[in-house]
Amino acid sequence: MKTHLKKGFTLIELLTVIAIIGILASILIPTVSKVRETARRTIDSSNLRQVGQAQLIYANDHNDQLPGRVNVRYAGAGTGDGVPISNVNLFAAQLALTSGLNDVTIWQSASDGGINAVSGTVLRPDRTGMNSEFENVDVSFVVPGGLVMGDPSHTPIGWTRGINNSGQWQPQSVYGGDGGHLVFMGGNVQWKRNLLQENGLQDVHNTGATAPTPDIRLALPNRGSVRVWGRGPDHSNLGVPEGTI
Repeated sequence: MKTHLKKGFTLIELLTVIAIIGILASILIPTVSKVRETARRTIDSSNLRQVGQAQLIYANDHNDQLPGRVNVRYAGAGTGDGVPISNVNLFAAQLALTSGLNDVTIWQSASDGGINAVSGTVLRPDRTGMNSEFENVDVSFVVPGGLVMGDPSHTPIGWTRGINNSGQWQPQSVYGGDGGHLVFMGGNVQWKRNLLQENGLQDVHNTGATAPTPDIRLALPNRGSVRVWGRGPDHSNLGVPEGTI
């Protein structure tokens, strides 16, 4: 009687399979990571667009003035009461009250490893104040205040945090220096790797300027009412356009 032994894999065959798996993994893992990051950036672009649209909705109900000039009036506040906007969190609270943009995740990018992510809402459930978890948390966007609907359509009304005055997003910015999103008064959102050379913005700060500027501050109108607010590991509250971005 013959005994038939089941043939197994040889060592060479096993090593070959392992090598093939390793090669496939080295190809697929970076691809999956890139797809995930692309999806995150798409979400961020949509969120920033919502921030811009919420500002324009606000302006329609406030004499064409975008947020920044009128105090935040929570539920139950009297006519003369309110909290002056002094940071981006209060700016977000104003939009949450007037346009329903109340989700905290709108303001925080999943790609932003430099901030502490929180969940929930911007406002308390009774709308009498800001949610304590959001009150002092860092966000992924910078916003200017004190703009009006009559400002040029190419005026930036929000952008990804971390850009410096030379028009470059820094390594500690949301996407590690790869670039950032901007939303404009006209409602469009653009991705830019930097604001250098042909990527620059139109200078509306200096009268008669014709050349593009890499300094995003100079893309804002030269008015005393204009302020810039943001939070993040690369800057504190910005205050005025001449502050450090």
